Amino acid sequence: MGTVRLDELFPSVRVHLPAGAQMDADALAEPQAVVAVAMLLRRVQLRLSRSARDLEQFTHALLGDIERLETAGHKVTEPARVVLAMLVCWVPARRGFEYAQPLVMWRWLHSAFGPPVPADAVDAGIDLRPLDRALRDEGFGVVAHTAVVMLAPVLFYLNNNARSADHLAERLSPVVFAVCREDLAEGPEPRVEAAAHLVTYLLRHRRHGEARVLGHQLETCLHEHPDRASAGGLAVLLAGARPAITRRRPVSIARWALDRLRVNPFTTLSLKTILAAGMDTGERARFFPEVLAQLEAVAGLVEEEQVAAQLSRDRGTLLSMTGPLVHALLREGDDERLMQWLSVWHGVAAGDRRHDRCVVLAAGGSRAWYRPRTAPEGDGEVPLARLTAAFNAALGRSLISDGLTDAALTVPATGRLDGAHAPELEAALEAYLDTADLERFARAEHAKAFVSLLPALTPVQALLARRRGPVPPLAVSLRAPLPDRPVGSVQLWCGEAPFTRAEADVLEKVFSFVGIRCDVVGPDEVTGKNFLAAYQQDEHDVIWVAAHGRHPLLDPDDSAIALGPTEQVPLDELVTASVPVRAERRLLVLNTCDSAAANAQGPYDDFGLARSVAGPGQAVIGHLWPVPGGAAVVFGALLACELADGSGFGEAFAAALCALQEGWHDLARRFQDRGIGAEVAEALHDFRDPTLLEWGSPVFLE
Repeated sequence: MGTVRLDELFPSVRVHLPAGAQMDADALAEPQAVVAVAMLLRRVQLRLSRSARDLEQFTHALLGDIERLETAGHKVTEPARVVLAMLVCWVPARRGFEYAQPLVMWRWLHSAFGPPVPADAVDAGIDLRPLDRALRDEGFGVVAHTAVVMLAPVLFYLNNNARSADHLAERLSPVVFAVCREDLAEGPEPRVEAAAHLVTYLLRHRRHGEARVLGHQLETCLHEHPDRASAGGLAVLLAGARPAITRRRPVSIARWALDRLRVNPFTTLSLKTILAAGMDTGERARFFPEVLAQLEAVAGLVEEEQVAAQLSRDRGTLLSMTGPLVHALLREGDDERLMQWLSVWHGVAAGDRRHDRCVVLAAGGSRAWYRPRTAPEGDGEVPLARLTAAFNAALGRSLISDGLTDAALTVPATGRLDGAHAPELEAALEAYLDTADLERFARAEHAKAFVSLLPALTPVQALLARRRGPVPPLAVSLRAPLPDRPVGSVQLWCGEAPFTRAEADVLEKVFSFVGIRCDVVGPDEVTGKNFLAAYQQDEHDVIWVAAHGRHPLLDPDDSAIALGPTEQVPLDELVTASVPVRAERRLLVLNTCDSAAANAQGPYDDFGLARSVAGPGQAVIGHLWPVPGGAAVVFGALLACELADGSGFGEAFAAALCALQEGWHDLARRFQDRGIGAEVAEALHDFRDPTLLEWGSPVFLE
């Protein structure tokens, strides 16, 4: 029997392999040898995992070598190749799981069960017949089942949270269920973890009987092994599952876990939240101070995060953990406790939080709701899935959020608007958010602001403006806003974007006519360094930016105000820049593409150019989506006119947004009457037949 070197088996990655490593030529016909090779390769992957790019390149090349083993004459059978591919995909898939990166999880799951998927893939089909044969193979069946169970947490997390990999989840859930139901209480940790994620999947698909089978075993596992690292997470799952999947009442499990388990503050908060959500109104009111104190402790830990992007994601995770109580308070219409809870969640001190009437918009089922006791039931996921698909089509980019399909996950982000899909997007938005009812409710409640827990790109204000309804601001900081400054001076930063010269002409004419100073920063001075220096000064009441904006939805940390080809203001530098402290707030107008967009990859994330710098001392106006140059100038002209007339920031925005809905001839007359018809003429011509994608983008944040 001869030997073969590993670098002969995997020539594409030979530079990373141990020198001289070899094995019997026929050994890969044995499951134990395949596992041994996979473990050696895993050590290399873990060493390379300090760089996500190095890990991805290594694994992708390695998968190509594994595919070629079929014709390389090394007697590596199909089941052996299938098992080896699954095992080597586990490291990058698990890394994506731990960093909550849906696209990474999707790519490596599909590579594990099918041909290697390149990083820029737009689609990936999978033939599961080789996996089926490996699972039934007399020699490799056991290790193949083990490999599937190892990947199961990634698969079901992706499906439960991003609604992707439906086909894989449907086909493999019986396999994972069959493995996990056997001796789960004494089984290894990976099997317990797989069962926990599978339970959530089964409940989503109303497979309650199977969920209870696993739930009963997980309950036994929890009580027999309370010292396991997974015990706290299991207690949260079992206590919070609806409908119940345990023999004992879920509330009893939560109380037992709080008394018996050594859990971290986050798990304690989850358990106390579950308890509070299940109480009646009176009992919850008595228990509320205790659970609120726990939230304050955890929020304090979250606020220690120094990186703004991670802070926002941690807050999103925290909101997801406490969702049952948020919905219980919203369901009852307990506005005071709800705002108290949301403010603490967002790291706002009691003395800083706003106390005026805010209407909270939340997701119930897969539609928005805001009226107490009206959360929609029994609608499945259709409205949200429709909305996500419509966003993808109209905005020409992929969005990572609840309700996605595989196709939506993998369409490359182009950032190009597609007006042909605007009617469907508008219809999908109306199906998701009952704007007519929201208008009535906001009026009846005398709402001063909205707190939106909906997908971040939902144009709530524009939809209300189209109905001529109230247009309250979006409270993204949850802090009480300071009074507006009277507008006496405006600073305009003109970047290299279409129509910026026209916008400058409009603002100079409108503001100078009423005696408001308008300082235009010309091309020679428009640099990121100069902007940040001016931003931190207190010389102007309004800072206005007419330029390009960049917010890659799949890489939101790379967002920036693009002042020119080589000059930009990165999001992280804008966030860390200080806003002047005064008794009144100023206004920042980011009349750029995507300036009010937010990361769409987490359960809740307000990390974005406008959202991250809105607060008590600074209101911000921006755009949710890419905005055509003509639409930006028309909206900017309307906003400038309102500010020049002395309106407050919120009132000026609402009036400008409502005026933006007017017909072309009405807008032309309006601008002619203001003496700026010539300056706006070309931009208005481009705005002749606007769709939702033109008039629906502006947003006001505080």
